[in-house]
Amino acid sequence: METLIAFAVILIAITVASLRYRLPPFLTLVGASVLFGFIAGMPEETVIAAVTGGAGRIFSILAVVIFCGVGIAQVLRESGRIADIVADIRGLVRRPLATAGAAGYLLSVPLMCGITSFVILAPILTHLSPDRQASKTLLYCAGAAGMISYVLLYPAPVVYSTITTLGLFSGRPWNIDLAALPLSLLLLAGLLLATRRRTPPAEPPEEPAAGRDLRAWLPFIVIVGMLAVGSLVPPLHALANINLALLAGLFAALATVPGDVRERALHKGTKNAGIIIFDLAGAGALGGVIAASTFPADVTALVTGNLPLIILPFVIAALVQAAQGSRVVTAAVTGSILATTPAVTAINPLALVLMVSAGAFMFSYVSDPFFWLLKRTTGDDFSAIVRNYTLPLSAAGLVTLAAALVAQAVQ
Repeated sequence: METLIAFAVILIAITVASLRYRLPPFLTLVGASVLFGFIAGMPEETVIAAVTGGAGRIFSILAVVIFCGVGIAQVLRESGRIADIVADIRGLVRRPLATAGAAGYLLSVPLMCGITSFVILAPILTHLSPDRQASKTLLYCAGAAGMISYVLLYPAPVVYSTITTLGLFSGRPWNIDLAALPLSLLLLAGLLLATRRRTPPAEPPEEPAAGRDLRAWLPFIVIVGMLAVGSLVPPLHALANINLALLAGLFAALATVPGDVRERALHKGTKNAGIIIFDLAGAGALGGVIAASTFPADVTALVTGNLPLIILPFVIAALVQAAQGSRVVTAAVTGSILATTPAVTAINPLALVLMVSAGAFMFSYVSDPFFWLLKRTTGDDFSAIVRNYTLPLSAAGLVTLAAALVAQAVQ
């Protein structure tokens, strides 16, 4: 059980390093991964190999996805077209709160990063309401809504990592969305209703002028079009590869802007993508060490006999999420752990994916980079971030767990 003690120690170490010393996530997570390995009694060579291997694995899975997603976001931002997207959405839903929720929900999947969608939306959303507190509410709503679609829907990286690691839904991954899409929309509706109830009514701001510029939506049209064609036309199956689709979307975005905008977007986008990729690689390093240790067996032994085997994926995912903060890494590491347990064959594939996603919603606290992004953007204290971000996502995780149990019961 040394790994369970090591896990508790690194949770404290990550919290102290983040809160007191403000260390960047990459350094904190890599340091925590080495600390975990040594406390758990792992050989030095095993620790180093797991750190580099875990970081490299995440890079190989997500480098192209993150670079292209951030690049598209930066092109839209530098060209001013993100305002057209929000204005178009608002032209349909009218109300600022619904606009924030819809924009966050819709953009996080094609951009392949809930953080990226929030970063590009935040400057626009803060101008949808003249009231400072109401603007913060819009930011929280967009952030949580983006996480809902990001965690639940294919081909977003969380579900993509889960099914790739476990080899589920081979040849028919879109089937997941038959259940995940209605569930995500239900969670979005619940988020909007709950947020609206505790938000005092405010006068809506003036209507923004909608650009109706198709070029703002072109990257997303290309991405969705390629994924759809590749999925529906067997000879063109290669088009359904998410890396190719995002590359095509990035080139489509770059082709529609002047040279100076293109240069600025690529320069800033490369920098931002590098930061995100390094943070994810650091989380991958920690995940790699955890997976290479006896942590999976220790957690299984802890759960077996005390909790039903059916919720093992949820428990593991929730613990890993609390440890390292990256939902993508949570999915990948949980998948690696589950591959060594009987839970994979005992649980319905849909229920299994939903349980991992449910765990990825849980405990979004100081190890979660998005937690700090919200704190910087809103200027709120810790209790406000927990109340408006951590708790709503944990509630979404419990609802998703309930849906997974229903899916398992009716298999």
